Amino acid sequence: MKNRINNILIGLLWLLAATLGASFWFNTQFGFNVFSLQHWQYLAYMQASGQPVKSGFYISLVVIVAVTVFILYQLLQPHFRHIALPVFDTNANNIQPQPAPQQPQPQTTVEKPVQTPDTTPQPIVQENTQPEPSQAPSPVSSPARPPRLNIPASTQPRMTAPRVPLSSGTAQPKVNPEIDYADIHEIFKSAGFVYKGAPRIKNVQTSIVAIGTDEVLWLGATGVKTGDMQIAVDTLNGVFADTLDDIEINVNAFIIGAPDANENANGSILQFASVDDLRAYIESNPNTPPDEDEIENFDAYSGYIGTVVDYIGKI
Repeated sequence: MKNRINNILIGLLWLLAATLGASFWFNTQFGFNVFSLQHWQYLAYMQASGQPVKSGFYISLVVIVAVTVFILYQLLQPHFRHIALPVFDTNANNIQPQPAPQQPQPQTTVEKPVQTPDTTPQPIVQENTQPEPSQAPSPVSSPARPPRLNIPASTQPRMTAPRVPLSSGTAQPKVNPEIDYADIHEIFKSAGFVYKGAPRIKNVQTSIVAIGTDEVLWLGATGVKTGDMQIAVDTLNGVFADTLDDIEINVNAFIIGAPDANENANGSILQFASVDDLRAYIESNPNTPPDEDEIENFDAYSGYIGTVVDYIGKI
């Protein structure tokens, strides 16, 4: 199948090159455009009315068609590789078994003197027969196969296997950010911010990613630990550092109902006890819409953050 596709592509490439070459030749020599239907109609009119046409035109047409077909045949003709068979090796193998049938000849010569004494032939024949079996089984004999290890299957450890789906069964319910955090999204939208999604960053399901003017970005989560949220913030800042030059994005992170809000108070991450507290804070700090001169820059910033949200959810 691969060879067929290669042949098709090579054929199309050659036909395209031949067509362009023919078009260049006829345009320069005869002023005839191969791709113009009107020129072909005029040529047909000249032939029908008996007007003279340069013989070089027909010669060029025949030569170009012949060369195109010939080269296309050469390109598409299957090429077979000639593999040299090991002829000499097979002859050598045929020569080796020839001395083998000569071995029974000394055995016949030994049997003739053995016929005179009746008592000695038996040990002599045994001596002749003993080396033969020793030579024959040497290439045939194979090393003794090690015995199979019969290890009794322990059933007790396998009894713990059914416990895995039981623990995973508790984690089956998944969070749908568009439904479960719709109230948080509405808070930022009503305050003038632009909602950009709620991706999962380093196993941290965020509640919202929203942007505002002056490269402001809000990143929030619900019910997560402060340390996990800090990892998500660092991951997002790492993506910004790798993809932006001389542009600093102000990331404002917050958590609603953090389990360790009192134990691990982090000044860089805002802590809210409920959604109402978040609403009160955002309403007091709304987003200022961009000016007319900044609309184009804000649209570019919004498109960039959308790409980052799609990318960061896959890492």
